[in-house]
Amino acid sequence: METELVTGVVLDADGAPACFTWRNALFLTTSRPVRWYSRSLWWQHAGQAHPGQGQNLVETEMWRLWAASPNDRYFFQLRHQMPDDNWEIEQAAP
Repeated sequence: METELVTGVVLDADGAPACFTWRNALFLTTSRPVRWYSRSLWWQHAGQAHPGQGQNLVETEMWRLWAASPNDRYFFQLRHQMPDDNWEIEQAAP
């Protein structure tokens, strides 16, 4: 699957995605989202890091959750890119 952006991500009180828009449809989270951090090889990004921003290059916030629109229900794996606050779909399966 090609990486796609999601927009309009609304977070709940715990900072987890509660809803978002994908392919012009509003999806509401229907399961408890699970968060973890993916790590990249720090030495590949060492020259790109500005002071104080290295963690954002090495660790990426990831979320797994079920979400439904009025017509579909999918299992999503979302990637939250910081510090730009971009949300991407790494995986979407019915």
